[in-house]
Amino acid sequence: MFADPQGLDVIGGANTFNRTGSGIDQGQFRTSDQKYLLSISHNYAKRTRRTARLNYYTIAADVMDSSLNVPYSGSVYLVTDMPNVGISRADQETLAAGLMDWLTASSHARLDELLDGES
Repeated sequence: MFADPQGLDVIGGANTFNRTGSGIDQGQFRTSDQKYLLSISHNYAKRTRRTARLNYYTIAADVMDSSLNVPYSGSVYLVTDMPNVGISRADQETLAAGLMDWLTASSHARLDELLDGES
């Protein structure tokens, strides 16, 4: 079980995420202003899927009518999806860390390229 609370640097800097839910193979953490939700989940079937997901909620001007404010949301997540046998736990960690390192190397240059729609 992840510790309570969790800390993440998100829009505006460091934020504290307090545990708001837990269950079999899942946990949720929220910021006190309800702008962010961190979800952790695990699904076991023919393959094992593990997900860490960060959701962001905000209110901004409506693109069709700037006099109205409307809610918007977005999410970023990492999913590992592996067979139950054949790929070791150590190999899974190396693959995930390699991808994250590749995206964040050189001051997030590749992440910027991804977000700009490059392929």
